[in-house]
Amino acid sequence: MKKTKKFRDPVYGYIEINEDIVHNIIDTATFQRLRNIRQTSYAPLYPSSLHNRFVHSLGVYYLGCLAFNAILQSLQENEEKGTQILGGLNSLCKNKLVRYKELFELACLLHDVGHSPFSHTGEEFYTKSKSQAIIMSESEIEEYQKKINKAADIKEKEKLEKQFEESQKYSIYKHLAYLTNDKVFRETISSDSSPHEIMSSIIALESFGHDERYFKNDSERSFFARCITGIQYNDAMEPSPKDFMEMKDEQRDNIWERMLLNCIIQLLHSSVIDVDRLDYIIRDANTMGYQSVSVDYERLLSGLEIVLVDDYTFTVGFHKNAISVIENAVYAHDNEKKWVQSHPAILYDSFLLQRAIIYIEDKIKEDYPQAKATLFSYDSLTDKGSYFNTPGTNVPQLHIRYLGDADLIFLMKNRYSSNYSEEYFSRDKRRLPVWKSEAEFMNLFDKGERKTIINALEKVLTNGSGVVDSVEVNDETISAIKKDIDESKGYSIRAEVFQKKLEFVNILLDTCAKYGVERNIALLSKSFFKSNFSKETMRNLPMLFPGGKTKSRLKDVSPTLFSEQIGEGKLVYLFYYPRENRGKIDSHRFARELLSLFKNSMQ
Repeated sequence: MKKTKKFRDPVYGYIEINEDIVHNIIDTATFQRLRNIRQTSYAPLYPSSLHNRFVHSLGVYYLGCLAFNAILQSLQENEEKGTQILGGLNSLCKNKLVRYKELFELACLLHDVGHSPFSHTGEEFYTKSKSQAIIMSESEIEEYQKKINKAADIKEKEKLEKQFEESQKYSIYKHLAYLTNDKVFRETISSDSSPHEIMSSIIALESFGHDERYFKNDSERSFFARCITGIQYNDAMEPSPKDFMEMKDEQRDNIWERMLLNCIIQLLHSSVIDVDRLDYIIRDANTMGYQSVSVDYERLLSGLEIVLVDDYTFTVGFHKNAISVIENAVYAHDNEKKWVQSHPAILYDSFLLQRAIIYIEDKIKEDYPQAKATLFSYDSLTDKGSYFNTPGTNVPQLHIRYLGDADLIFLMKNRYSSNYSEEYFSRDKRRLPVWKSEAEFMNLFDKGERKTIINALEKVLTNGSGVVDSVEVNDETISAIKKDIDESKGYSIRAEVFQKKLEFVNILLDTCAKYGVERNIALLSKSFFKSNFSKETMRNLPMLFPGGKTKSRLKDVSPTLFSEQIGEGKLVYLFYYPRENRGKIDSHRFARELLSLFKNSMQ
């Protein structure tokens, strides 16, 4: 029996992990970095919410072990009962289940190992990062060089050289595809997974992927990365009965095996309920002191089942005994999403951080134009780090390793201070929201009025590439729009769009001046709240009723599943700088006056 080490957890009691995993993975600087990555961005609202990604990762590992054991029990029971299709799964995969279990549990432990600082605020910078990491195999390079050497003419050679140059440009998607030898990560992951999930897979595989104690081959590395990113095996996703009828026995067995792997992937990464989401629902409420509903995770996870969808396919579902806990879990997640994540104080805090990070990234590019890596990059998360240096200048060197919250705080305070960072550190200088919640916005305006004000504010938010999440509006904005109008001469429709945008910006800033506040506002947009109960995947969650029909769905047995999105477009928060001594404006009068002016402008 392997020795284990116990971690005391305030939510689950003791979490036991094998000593070799602790010594070879958890104790490494790669994993210990997570102690310096805050789990949530809720501290402006809930000061006690200071837990980190380290303890969250241990919690997800613990829940993952419970979840997989429940699936193993389901497979064993189906084999004992001789259930159609499911009865043979245990035998079909028996020799591989131990490996799948080890890989899945490792994915649970390492699912956030590449997470960016300050919760999700910085992860989008990963998609534009530069790195010195290898992203092409020697065989791929040789293949390109052979094609170039055999080119029939100069044009074909130039075309191939350009393709080769483009393929060598770094992206996190190419990086993960190289590490797993699975092209699916290059083709689909950019739209299907979060940047931090991609980076976590990269960091984990670069750090531990060549250790044969944990990974035997590319297939295992790919399955591990799929667990983290949620990319399922496409050929095993709802194949038709006709497809199955035309398959040979060996093909059918391969599809069923990958169908089981898809079930395992959903335990960690699902649009419904997974162990990652379950841990942060419980842990966040616990540390915030937020009085949410109780979620009995043991009852929920023990209810996991492999459930038949039809005569040939199956998926992960739940036993009927878990229905009440499923509802509680969705209620808890909805509460956190609506009243915590969407609170304007938290949204504005993230806005300031993001703007401060953009400023720092831009200044680093300016100070170190020859840098081979960016601040938010694979390199910065590793032992080697990102090295910034400009020889022959007075710009001091900068070396970032194991990038964490503290590194950004240091840069914001000392090297690259900005108005955004100063406002982040000084709460007495912050803007205030005109309306403080979705409920207050709904109360201020009726349905038609909401449409008017949202359309107007979204025109201000819109840039050349569409609606953005946030924008700062001041007198400089007016100058920029006038420049856009001048450059749009000859394009009447484009010029008209900018002209209308200028009109709305003037209305906003003139109204600010009328109410005695600075002509400088921030607009932050977010989707209107929509309950997880309304998700089709949630409503169609398979439920097992022993002795009953096999295809029961949650929507058929739970009458509480009803929700609709009450607003069109996106809710836009408007933040203004208060008067002296934090003097507030009359929000109701301000909002109604804006509405009236926008209406007149649209006529």
